[in-house]
Amino acid sequence: MKLDTTDSKGVEFIQNDYVLGVDGGKSKTVCLLADTEGRLVGWGRAGNSDKYTVPIEQALDEVALCVEQALEQGGIKAEQVAAGCFGLAGADWKEDFQELEAGLIHKGLAHKVLVKNDAQIALRANTESGTGVVVSAGTHLAAAIRTPEGKEWFSAWFSVEGAGGSDIGHRALWAVLQAHDGRGEATILTELLLANKNISHPPDFLRALSAGEIDEDYLASLAPLVFAAHYHHADPVTAQIIIACGKDISRWITGLLKRFELSGKSIPAILTGGLFKSEGDLLMDVINMETHIKEPKLELRLARVEPVIGALYYAYEMIGMPITSELKEQVERNCPDSDFFNTASHQKTSNI
Repeated sequence: MKLDTTDSKGVEFIQNDYVLGVDGGKSKTVCLLADTEGRLVGWGRAGNSDKYTVPIEQALDEVALCVEQALEQGGIKAEQVAAGCFGLAGADWKEDFQELEAGLIHKGLAHKVLVKNDAQIALRANTESGTGVVVSAGTHLAAAIRTPEGKEWFSAWFSVEGAGGSDIGHRALWAVLQAHDGRGEATILTELLLANKNISHPPDFLRALSAGEIDEDYLASLAPLVFAAHYHHADPVTAQIIIACGKDISRWITGLLKRFELSGKSIPAILTGGLFKSEGDLLMDVINMETHIKEPKLELRLARVEPVIGALYYAYEMIGMPITSELKEQVERNCPDSDFFNTASHQKTSNI
């Protein structure tokens, strides 16, 4: 498919036959640029674009940076981009959408601009029509639902508290401290956390806490240690942390189905995010059991493709293109490998 390249008077103008999709969050912001045949011609990666954790100007600059990288790689000018969909972690309230859309239009990254919450693009990427439930678990948890009738809802600030990497890290840190002060069981986490951050004694964590040196990023970085501790050492304390996380995630899924009167239906539920790439099967086992006790017909599965592909599909729909199986196959065939999306492979080891 090619877009019309003449105006009403038959005057030739530059072809706007490219679309872009962006997935922006706290840990990374990625962009895919594609032509209208589904061929990816460029991609880019930048830093934090969550307007709730960095100034709005910085968030927009990070989005622009990854788009500019994709344009440069593809040898494409921004004026050739017909539509862009931006799935952003900071798109929560109505005024967020207005502010982000205005800022992105001002940046001139695409002729048409659509802002979605980042959970929504993950759902669109991994279901046939965008209908279903999605839980994205990274630093924080995000959930979204789209009913067969097209009604949409996403968790935004409802999911700030609860399952996610930072919550698991918080539980792990206090498990170590409580094992030290006698309130909790002994745990291999004590050895792992002290060695990982080169700290001599558990009270040193309290000093770091009181000095404001422990933030959400640090806590989220502890999550892989929790899963490793259970997988390699069968540590019972870490098992309980993982079980609590799995139960919280399952409550999101079953709760949304009940709220939107979809209980008992065969509905896809997609799990995406770094937490689901952790070692071991315990987390998935818990989610499977807890959800299927209440929703035996639920189609629970891990995300097959990256959320940013959902943003690309929204962009195609903005210019009237149907999302066919051929288009999906073409997009997925040319997608960057997993290292491009993997946050861990782009991070440097940090210390308290």
